Amino acid sequence: MGIFDFNFNFGSNKSHSIRELSSEEINKAKFQARIAIVDDEEVPNMENLQNDGYNIHKSSDIPKMDDFIAQKHHLVILDIQGVGKKISPESEGWGILEYLKQEHPHIVVIVFTGADWSITKFKDKADKADFIIGKDSEYLNFKMKVDAAIKKAFSIDFHLGVLKKQIQNPNENKQKIEEIIKRYGRNEEKAKKKIKRLTSNEHTLQSVDSVLSIISSIYSFLPA
Repeated sequence: MGIFDFNFNFGSNKSHSIRELSSEEINKAKFQARIAIVDDEEVPNMENLQNDGYNIHKSSDIPKMDDFIAQKHHLVILDIQGVGKKISPESEGWGILEYLKQEHPHIVVIVFTGADWSITKFKDKADKADFIIGKDSEYLNFKMKVDAAIKKAFSIDFHLGVLKKQIQNPNENKQKIEEIIKRYGRNEEKAKKKIKRLTSNEHTLQSVDSVLSIISSIYSFLPA
């Protein structure tokens, strides 16, 4: 299953179609989003986020990437200097960013840095981040960027866009796959069954499985 797999039972009387969450729904659900902050130093404004009700998990480093991925974070706020010394000793946080956006592109990543020169020097790598926040940002600016990142993490269209990029087989009907997911996305088994009639490509089916799991997670945050 995908990185956001949660057990969730959709009632048979509910529509199987999916839609983008409204602003009101995101505002209610955002405090349930799992946010990882990875920084070897104290993080300004983290306590303010926690006091406002955000679900923060702070760590000074990532010693084992598979264990980190298994924690199923929706959003990662990642320092780029002083972290990743065990798993990415040469490029540190940049190496972690590159890995996450290559191997787990559904995870939204905010690069968190106090070194503006580093963003300029490593622009190609920095561009892979979903957002960038300076460590000297005032709290309300910091919070606005976090809220925007959560909105992206809860966006159905964002995850469908990632899926289409993951489907590399030129013979696949990406539009039809997307249509099936939009129509039956709240019924994983039905959606999978219909997509399997279109393709037997294992990579495509794994990518579909991942995005359906993410959709299930997103909808699980909404009231029944």
